[in-house]
Amino acid sequence: MEKTVNFGLSGKVAVVTGASRGLGVELATSLAEYGADLALMAGNEAKMQKVAADITARTGVKVITVKVNIADEESVRNAVDAVMKEYGKIDILVNNAGIIRYGRPEEITAKDWRECLDVDVTGTWLMSKEVVNASMLERGGRIVNICSVNSFSASPAAPVYHVAKAAEAALTKSCAAAWAGHGIYVNGIAPGNMQNGEMAPDTPPAILENIRGKVPQRRLGQYGDLSGALLFLASEANTYTQGTIIVCDGGLILESF
Repeated sequence: MEKTVNFGLSGKVAVVTGASRGLGVELATSLAEYGADLALMAGNEAKMQKVAADITARTGVKVITVKVNIADEESVRNAVDAVMKEYGKIDILVNNAGIIRYGRPEEITAKDWRECLDVDVTGTWLMSKEVVNASMLERGGRIVNICSVNSFSASPAAPVYHVAKAAEAALTKSCAAAWAGHGIYVNGIAPGNMQNGEMAPDTPPAILENIRGKVPQRRLGQYGDLSGALLFLASEANTYTQGTIIVCDGGLILESF
């Protein structure tokens, strides 16, 4: 019997940025498990090559690695060109690359401020722009931006990160409006506190317990908690969702209201 929705990604080509560690590895692996061939992008080529080998061994899909400086226009353009030369198309783009910088508004340096915005906002725009112009304007496609629950909140300790993630959410909606007529679906995922994300691996147990206590599910996000949202947004199961940010945070955002 023919199914109503299709989550399969066989025959699709997916680009995942920030794919040398953490959530990038998790997201890329989830796409590969459903059949997508991959182009991993990050700054650390050695780590990416190990990730690529692991994913290929686990899933059997084709995986290439492309070194990129996500905040540099020429580097991004060259990286996208490399993927097009290898695959001839890009069906899915996951903009996962991101950094966080700490410092109160009166203390943070201009360098840290610019670096965070350059990677989290400008990098997302540059990669989306190049992929759309290279492939998706003609063929359509799906773009998934990894935003954050911090897109919708404030922090005295890391204001630039919250500003950057709020801007990324606005960029997601703006690109969705601009490209919907070309068959390009642009949406986002807003993770909460993820064990596999920016959480330092040596975070003291007492701090982890405090963080867990703020989440209604009383746990940090685990491997696979973003995969369902990703597969929906990246696959042909999504036919009418555009410019939406799906929050995957165990209910954390509810505690703000």
